[in-house]
Parts: sequence; structure tokens; C-alpha cells
Amino acid sequence: MPRSGLLEKNSAMSVLKMSMFHGERQLPLSSLLSSVLLSAPVSAEESLESYLELDLEDLLSMEVTSVSKKKQRLNEVAAAVFAISQEDIRRSGVTSIPEALRLAPGIQVGRIDANKWAVSSRGFTGQFANKLLVMIDGRAVYTPSFSGVYWDVQDTLLEDVDRIEVIRGPGAAVWGANAVNGVINIITRHAGETQGGLLVAGAGNEEKSFASLRYGAEVAPDTHARFYLKYNDRDKSYASDLYGDAGDDWQSLRGGFRVDGQATEVDSWSLQGDLYDAEENQKVNFWMDPSDPANAGFAPTFLVANTPDKVDASGWNLLGKWNHQLSERASTALQLYFDHTERSEGYIKQSHDTLDLDFQHQFKALEDHDIIWGLGYRHIEGAFDNTYMVAIYPNSLDLYSAFVQDEIELLPQILRLTLGSKFEHTDFTGLEVQPNARLVWLPDERSTLWGSVSRAVRTPSSLENDSQNIAFIVPLPPPFPPAEIHTIGNEDFESEVLLAYEVGYRLQPRENISFDLALFYNDYDNLQSFQSTDSANPLADLWYDNNLSAHNYGLELVVDWWPLDWWWLQSNYSFIQVSSFEDDQALVGNGGSPKHQMSLRSLMDLSHNVSLDLWAYYVDDLKRPSMTVDIPVRAYTSLNARLAWRPQKNLELSLVVQNLQDNHHPEFVGDLYLIQTEVERSVYGQVRVDF
Repeated sequence: MPRSGLLEKNSAMSVLKMSMFHGERQLPLSSLLSSVLLSAPVSAEESLESYLELDLEDLLSMEVTSVSKKKQRLNEVAAAVFAISQEDIRRSGVTSIPEALRLAPGIQVGRIDANKWAVSSRGFTGQFANKLLVMIDGRAVYTPSFSGVYWDVQDTLLEDVDRIEVIRGPGAAVWGANAVNGVINIITRHAGETQGGLLVAGAGNEEKSFASLRYGAEVAPDTHARFYLKYNDRDKSYASDLYGDAGDDWQSLRGGFRVDGQATEVDSWSLQGDLYDAEENQKVNFWMDPSDPANAGFAPTFLVANTPDKVDASGWNLLGKWNHQLSERASTALQLYFDHTERSEGYIKQSHDTLDLDFQHQFKALEDHDIIWGLGYRHIEGAFDNTYMVAIYPNSLDLYSAFVQDEIELLPQILRLTLGSKFEHTDFTGLEVQPNARLVWLPDERSTLWGSVSRAVRTPSSLENDSQNIAFIVPLPPPFPPAEIHTIGNEDFESEVLLAYEVGYRLQPRENISFDLALFYNDYDNLQSFQSTDSANPLADLWYDNNLSAHNYGLELVVDWWPLDWWWLQSNYSFIQVSSFEDDQALVGNGGSPKHQMSLRSLMDLSHNVSLDLWAYYVDDLKRPSMTVDIPVRAYTSLNARLAWRPQKNLELSLVVQNLQDNHHPEFVGDLYLIQTEVERSVYGQVRVDF
């Protein structure tokens, strides 16, 4: 393929993906970006023209940082990692981070309703999926209530996202507990790369209205800053049981800033923060207290279906980083963040304050040993206003951690071994050790073979440690009152454990095609289960317990192909087989993940200012995604299209159609208290102005 043809793809990141197996000369990504982006505010098209002046070898240094907490070339990483670039996000037409994650292989994304998603990697997907660590710029965004993620409030200006690094498989050796089945790190751009102004606005039938404003400037020598505001108004989804809308529309407003500076030649720093507020609607199935005479009218089930409810979610965060270059062979980094969240809905009100401190030191002890180690401390305070349905009892949590990792060059530029482990101490389970070993072999400049063995744990949440929640109310014949069956927290609940085996192969047989294959086998122990508090009583309460084990295996394949200079095709396929459990409690593990997932994207530059992007993805059927509701979800295919026109260099108009093939279809089923909804066809128009 001609050099100019490669570089005229709409994203330098895409070029890097295709070309990452060539050459030896490496240009740091920061140097490449500074030469292109930091000089003055420019449009996307002007940035592309700047890339034309670079030598192809200079574009081979795509780096990821989430695997080992340091920069590594993608083709040299001994892990199943996929990078979703800024251009991938823009040309996909997605409007939220969960929808953007559909671009990655091995990631299951199921929309529960208009403001809730189930997201997981390599199985065990559910409304409260808890085996995937999610971060924004290294700041963990999981909730301690259930060790999962409230995806409705994990947002930022998508145009400021540099890339989303998606690791399928354990990352616990450097990131710690809950990085069991994968790690997602959403990395935003340096403030110096977002100078000038940006206005994005649009409207449609589902995306009723949305607008974003960002402005960046140099506020002092070697110091750049930006701020942003973002508003979204999303429509209701479809409820099949109601033959109409699900009453789950929502609005969100957020703002934030980032400042990046160079204090000295060897010291750099950054400070960033966000503030958000979201008002969401939902229809909930509420259990009513049978002991309250006012609820006698709800007998015998005491379940009130499809009750309108409001969710108020708000919070703010502040994160600071300091990097110091000790020498050409050594550096240190210090990160501190504070995160405050509040969430109120009909069955519980909760708030959390998280303080996190992280230090790391990287150095070369010997010529063939690259060592990185670090220390961490996290303190979490939780508060809950409990209800009859859900009661979680407040507790503070202190987590102390340390990690060490040694990358050993066994054969220069050919064979590399990485050994390391994370050591954590929590108030719930004490000391946890999470080691791994990774080996990468580079037989030539076009191929990479890697393998790893890892241990990871998922530590207990507040829900499993100390809570009491209504599971069912069973009507009984008079004169007996209804039986209330609770799920009860267990202070002896242990960490869930994974032992994972992975191998992978990357190959670029020609300049315009590449393959990335990963295979895995996971062995789980101490999985969450429920144990009766009285085996002789079928109506007894249930304890959280660790009586289940499981295994799964599968593969993920990504193929990138440029058949023509102006046309890029990317396809991926994922397969997973979850073991059969003996206990019916584990049906979610069996039936909550699709056996097959496929995706095909076609990105075409029809002319210098017109692009047409098509995206189709298939998700296999789900036998039983909910633990409390026995409702399957049929397989579905989603067809999506985006047409964009740039009449001027600083102006882009686009039209996006999602779910072309049907009016609505279900993707997932939440637990008993939520009604089932379906995702509808969406059409929206957008205007983007750089100034």
C-alpha cells in the first residue's frame, strides 16, 4: 500500500494499529503529538495533513500504559489488549462510554434500560457485574456497595478521550483487587492537545438533545488548561410488558477542567476535576412491608409493579499527578485523588467518599532488568439511608497495597519475561497476594507470541459483608403472615479467586492486513453463592457464601484490513464457553454471557470531505442474564451507519442511524425490581465546530 494511502486514514491511531509490527526506531508518543498538536488550534483535517510529513517508522510507536503501569509498545505487550482511539469513538457515532466499549472484542455490553448497562469481560455479566476494574485516567470508578460500576454517571467529553485501553484478562498484579476478568482505562488527552474551542451539538428521537463546549488555552509558559461543559437529554426506552414507554428518560449535566504543566525539565504535573448531576427516571417493582397495616391492600404478594421512581445521582472528583524524571533510566510518579458520590433512589440512598494515594518508581537495576514498584493507600467512607427493601450498613474501609514487577530481557529484542505481584491488605479479608508471569517472544518484526499465568481476586463488597435485603415475599395461607426471605451479609465472606492462563499471537503478513488472536482458560474458586440459614426451613433467609467454582475458556480474534487507500475494514469475533454448574444459583454465570459475538466495521472516505461508516455487530442469545428473573434474551444483530460531511475545515455535519434493522429489541434483563425494556432505533444529527 502506498505511504500516502496509509496516512490518509482518518486516524493516526488507526495507522498505528495497522503498522505496529514494523521497524525498530521508536519515537515517544508525546513527542509525536507535540509536533502535530501543540502549536495552534487546528481542525481534525489539518492534523491529518500534518501527519503526512512524518516518516512511516515514526508512527510505529503506539504505546499503552494500562498493562504494566508504564509505556509499552502494543506489539510487545504480553496481554490481550485493545485500544479504542479518539477517531474510533468519533466515527462509531456512539454517545456514551458503555456504547463505545462495544468496539472492543471480548467485551459484552447489554443495555438494561435507557440509563443502565451491564458490562463485563470474559463472562459473568450481570446488572451488578463486579469482576471488571474501570478507571478514568487511573482513578477507579467502581462503587464499594457492590464492587461494580454505575455506568450512567461514568462520562466525560468524548472528544477529550485520547483512547480507551481495554485489557481482557486479569490485571491484578499491578491494579489489584477487582481487576479479575479485565481492566478498562479511559485516558483523556493532555490539555496541550485540546487548545482552542470546540462546540458539539445535536438532536434526535432517542438522543433528544445534547451539547458540549470545550475551550483550551496556554495559561502560563509550559502550562496548558481546558474546561468543558456537557449536557444530555435522553428519551425513554420501550417496555414490552407495558406496550409503550418504560418511563426511564434521563438528563445529565457535567463540567470539568484539566491543567497540565512542566515545572522543570524533569518535573511535570497535572490537575483535573469533574462535577456532575444526573436526574433519571425508572419504573421499579417495589416490595411493601406486610407488617405495616397501610400496605394491606397489596396482599397477598406485596409486590407493586411498574412504580415510577426517580434517581438523583451527583458527585465530584479531583485528581493530581506529579512525574519526576530521575535519570534516563529512572522515574517516579505520585498520584492523589478524592472522589465524592451521592445516589438516591426509591429503595436506598447512598454516598461514598474515597481518598486514594499512589506512588510508583521505575528504574533499570541491571542492563536486562526493568523494575517498577509502588505503594498505595485507599480510604473509603460510606453512608446509607436504608429502606424496607434494601439495607446496607455503613463501614469504612482501608486498603494498603504494594506491587513489584521485573521485566527481564532474556534475549535482547526477542524474548522477554515479566514477573510481578500485587500485595493488598483490606479490612474485610486481610492479606491478598496476586502474582503473574508473562512471556513475550518477538521472532521477527511482523509477529508476536505471548503467554501468561495470573492470579486475581475479587474482594467482598459492602453488600456481601453487612447487609439485609428483601429477596422474596411468599404468601402463606391464613392465619399465617407472608414469609419474608432476606439475603443477609456475611462477615466471613471470602474473596473470589481466579487462576487464568492466556496465550496470544499477533501477525501482520502484509502492510495492509493484521491479525490479533488471544486464547484463554479461567479457573474460578470461592464464587459468590447463597446458603440457607436453616436447611430444614425452605423459607429461611439466605447468607452470602462462597460455595461455587467454575471455569470458562474462549478466544478473541481481531482482523484489520485496508483493501483500498480510502477504505478500512475491522472485524472481531469472540467465543466463550462457561462451565456447567451443579447449583442453580450459578445460572447467571452460565446464561448471562453470549457464546458468540461478532463485529464488522467499514470506514470509507468517499472524498476529501465526505465519509461513510457502517457498523454491524451480532450478540448471541442469553439463557438467563438475571439471577432473580428467569427470562432469556434472544440473539440480535445491530446495524448502524454514520454519514459525515466537512464543508469547511473547522465544521463537520453528521447523521447517525443506530439499530437500523428493527424498531426495538431487548439486550439484557435486570434483576427483579426492574422492568424489562428494549433498545429502540435511534436517529440523530450532529454539528461539530472547531474555533
